[in-house]
Amino acid sequence: MRTSNMKSCFFVLGMLAMLAVVQPTVVFAQAKSHANLAQEGIFDHATIEAAWKEAIAHRRPLLVMFTSDNCTFCRKMAHNTYGNAQVQSLLRGRTESVMAHSDDYATLIKKLGIRGYPSSLLISPEGEVLDFIEGYMEPKAFALRVRPLLEQPLTQVGRVNLSNVASQNLE
Repeated sequence: MRTSNMKSCFFVLGMLAMLAVVQPTVVFAQAKSHANLAQEGIFDHATIEAAWKEAIAHRRPLLVMFTSDNCTFCRKMAHNTYGNAQVQSLLRGRTESVMAHSDDYATLIKKLGIRGYPSSLLISPEGEVLDFIEGYMEPKAFALRVRPLLEQPLTQVGRVNLSNVASQNLE
């Protein structure tokens, strides 16, 4: 693995660890106002923290769609792409998915360098970014892009100790 990819992997792990271990109650409280799509069955979880915890427990990739208010293409991506029956079938049982609102995760979004919405990240349980999708993507194109990533075997899944990662100096 190249040094930049490894740093990226550890950076994402650090960010997820910080959210899951250091400040879960603050983020949970903020995210409740934007949890409606998880309740509608489009996404599996209402918060990144809950999704990450399940991704580790079930040894599945985490799929996060970042969104913001008044984002027409975000609504279109959520309902037309993630809500598509074939995409749902592809993702169910293979990922832990969540929609993350820019108001709830502003610090994480800034540190990840996300500049526009919608933006989707597929992250292995080890914290490696498998794919980063910027902008709207039609269901068929999304499935063609994500399916190969979900069909490859995951190695060393779930071996990350988040309490150790949270205390590391990640640059």
